[in-house]
Amino acid sequence: MEGITKNEAFHQRLALLIGTDEPFRWAKRMGIPSATFARIWNNYDIPKHEHLCRIAQRCAVSLDWLLMGKETSSSDKDQFVFVSLIGLANCGIAQGWFNEAELSNCVLLPSFMAEDGAFAVLCRGCSMIPAGIKDGNVCLIYPNRPVEFGKPALIRTKTFSKGKEMSLSTIKILESEDEETISLCGWLEPDETGAQSMFTEKRSKSCVTLIAPVGNILPVNMPGTELRAARDIDKELLADCLETLHSLYEHIDSEKFAQAVLFLYEKTRENGSPDMKTIKALAEIIGSKSRDSKS
Repeated sequence: MEGITKNEAFHQRLALLIGTDEPFRWAKRMGIPSATFARIWNNYDIPKHEHLCRIAQRCAVSLDWLLMGKETSSSDKDQFVFVSLIGLANCGIAQGWFNEAELSNCVLLPSFMAEDGAFAVLCRGCSMIPAGIKDGNVCLIYPNRPVEFGKPALIRTKTFSKGKEMSLSTIKILESEDEETISLCGWLEPDETGAQSMFTEKRSKSCVTLIAPVGNILPVNMPGTELRAARDIDKELLADCLETLHSLYEHIDSEKFAQAVLFLYEKTRENGSPDMKTIKALAEIIGSKSRDSKS
């Protein structure tokens, strides 16, 4: 399990360096043969030392960060900076545009990626999956860089609701523009075959307050409930949920356990407190069945 986790973490850092580039085109610039990079990218293999050194040198990162995600000494601290994380920039057409809210979490980045004004955005929905942005990914936004047509961008607009001005944001492909409007495109929900059809929408330039390119995509897949602002977390309720599902901990993997706890926490907040004793009894039954199946 540790090896899988380590390889996945390396893959995430590699994706961070690649950004919005086509992975195999990036690898060619790094001098990595396509067959070798296919094993690295598709099979989550760790590259040989010579390729690691080449990536670290050309991307101006340390080997310790590339392999382990951490700096080597106090003298390297200025190589890493924290940028704020904004949530939730929705990538789904069903809900569309959302208010931004700065979360209590930050993202640690190599300093060369953290330009002035850069920030991170937690993405939601499936309308940008064909563009490489999945639900739960974190996108790095660079307001001071020029935007490019045909590539993902964060669009922030102002609108009015019940007489009050609101700021709404989304991530879409910036398709084109004319004197008065910008055209954006994304993809509809998958059909029964899994295919997604493209859609387009127009926004008046007079309402647009920011168009900033997506520079890098971090495939970290963080659940939105996990990134709730600290002041909104009901710590007592969360502790109750952990205690209620405690008997499951040794019988399912940690990721599923965390999902179960967060699911129970969210449902309890939405619908009021369920009968915790009943749920706990059910969890104990599931746990006992798991033990019986192993014996």
